[in-house]
Amino acid sequence: MRKKKSSADANTESAPRKSRLSLIAGTVAAVLILLAVFYLLGPKKAVKKYVKAGIGKNGGKKYFSMILPDYIADQLKADEKWDDMIERYNNDNADARDDYKLKIKEINKKGKLSDDALDGAQLYFTEIAKKYDTKPQKLTIKKGWEFEIQLTKKEKKKSKTTESLTICAIKIKGEGWKIAEVSASDLKNLSRSHD
Repeated sequence: MRKKKSSADANTESAPRKSRLSLIAGTVAAVLILLAVFYLLGPKKAVKKYVKAGIGKNGGKKYFSMILPDYIADQLKADEKWDDMIERYNNDNADARDDYKLKIKEINKKGKLSDDALDGAQLYFTEIAKKYDTKPQKLTIKKGWEFEIQLTKKEKKKSKTTESLTICAIKIKGEGWKIAEVSASDLKNLSRSHD
């Protein structure tokens, strides 16, 4: 005759099963949260880094690292132009800071880039390479977002004003997020002009 399971036995069998399910559910939730944070904050963090470099003291190196694909920066270093370019940028920024101060007011994500805009981003970086006398290379562009940046500008003895600019954060395989200093519609138009 089989022994009937008591309710205490049933509870001890289901307890490990419940804890395994809880552990799996918790792990899945943590992974989803991490992915969401990485996916949503990655481009915004890059934009913030770009803006701070652009308006900050001695931000030239970081600024150019954010707007140029790595192969262009490497070529500029090989041609011994990199350090001079950074020094000029930092000096120009220092002179401008004598006249006014800029602070980040807001960074707003406007929307994900369309396939046309992503094609335009490839052409945009090709034009950037030519501008810096570097042979263009094919980049693997993964995705991108358009952002609107609002800056507070304070001039000496004048009231504050707000300036706004629109840029795109572009994710390049192997390099991370780079900044295209144009709008999504500019990238789309660039793509269409090469059809």
